[in-house]
Amino acid sequence: MLRISSCLLVAVACVLAAPDPSTKISSDLQARLKAGEQVNIIVSMVGGTSSTLQQINSQRIDNRNILLNELHDALVANAKRSQRGVLKRLSSRSGVKSFWITNQIFVKAADSELVKLIAEDDQVESINEEAVAHIDEPFDMKVVETLADEHQWGVVKIQAPEAWAELGALNGDGVIIATVDTGVRVTHEALVDNFLGDYGWLDPSSSTPAPTDNNGHGTHTTGTIAGSKGIGVAPGAKWAACRGCASSACWQSDLLACGQFFACPTLADGTGKDCTKAPNVVSNSWGGGRGNTWFNGVIEAWHAAKIIPLFSNGNSGPNCNTANSPADQDVIAVGSTTIEDAISTFSSVGPTTDGRMKPEVSAPGSNVISAYYTSDTAYVSLSGTSMACPHAAGTIALLQTRDKNLSYAQAKQFLQGNTDTNLQFTGRTCEDIGDNVFPNHVFGSGRINALKSVRAQTLAMQG
Repeated sequence: MLRISSCLLVAVACVLAAPDPSTKISSDLQARLKAGEQVNIIVSMVGGTSSTLQQINSQRIDNRNILLNELHDALVANAKRSQRGVLKRLSSRSGVKSFWITNQIFVKAADSELVKLIAEDDQVESINEEAVAHIDEPFDMKVVETLADEHQWGVVKIQAPEAWAELGALNGDGVIIATVDTGVRVTHEALVDNFLGDYGWLDPSSSTPAPTDNNGHGTHTTGTIAGSKGIGVAPGAKWAACRGCASSACWQSDLLACGQFFACPTLADGTGKDCTKAPNVVSNSWGGGRGNTWFNGVIEAWHAAKIIPLFSNGNSGPNCNTANSPADQDVIAVGSTTIEDAISTFSSVGPTTDGRMKPEVSAPGSNVISAYYTSDTAYVSLSGTSMACPHAAGTIALLQTRDKNLSYAQAKQFLQGNTDTNLQFTGRTCEDIGDNVFPNHVFGSGRINALKSVRAQTLAMQG
């Protein structure tokens, strides 16, 4: 009798200790499922990718091509181990995508019964509704009939042509820049000659075989980074693009696909892979909300891959505490300035929800002329932090011209430590820091200067 009672007690204890699968399902998702809705979901696996990334980072692999392949293989193996059970449960369904970059699974149109089934797997950590971000919508669009200036004002303001001279005209040569945006008009006269080609394009939502853009935002931002005709900061660089924003909306599954693509690019149809074609820098002009961490898995993998991430700080200014996510995470966030070196009124301002300084730097973002999607010779003027971030990305591409292994920390140091601070101040104060005391939550460390950054790199290389 005593033996039976002991066994029963052990069984009861095991039942009590077993976690309730429903606790893995977010409250917002539970409410929608209870209402009978079918919802697109993101399933996150126990442990994520943290131990895998830690292991790769600890190896300190100097050869980037070897690093990229090792990182890919380790993350794929990690995902296979974690996701095996869930993917088996989902084997008969369509609309399922496995992401090794973050060890997550996307499931389209899941109902309550299916979500509960997934939650029963002991490798599942959490289940959330798919998030949605948006491109940082620009302002003040003006059609430009002809390019009157040899170089656009933002390129001149940050002294990019002088930086090219310092580099010996190697204005981005050998560097691959990338954008997660609405796409790119590949036939545009300012961008047609330096598209990366194979392994340089992915459209997660529509699977278009070649770069295209139905919005114009992505063509404009890519042009500011690497366009010819005087619009680009690093026109010698090759560009790649991923359409993470099929419209003004950017769905989490598409953004995860873009993050994964840039860590180890495939052909446009998703076949094959060549991790050595991973970009050196990725410019992101999208976001939304504050303190959101759902893209951090991609950011951490990019850091491990020596891909430098930049994000526009958002267009929610001028008030303090408006810096958007993911710009408020471990990335280089970029605010916007005018031709007079004042902060643009729309430019989002720090601090972050946990009190950190944002943006890191500011760059020209008001009335910026660049390529547009309506024809191969179309140009428009737009305003927004979306227009500022590409100036900073282009400056980092110039720094990478001489050092393809430029680290994230070095890039930040060369940008932040060599800004112009003789700016137009408004007296705005955030967290008791005025906008004329650097760094601050308005300008960051100041407005970027490509020439100063490149010269600082020259001195560092000589030392």
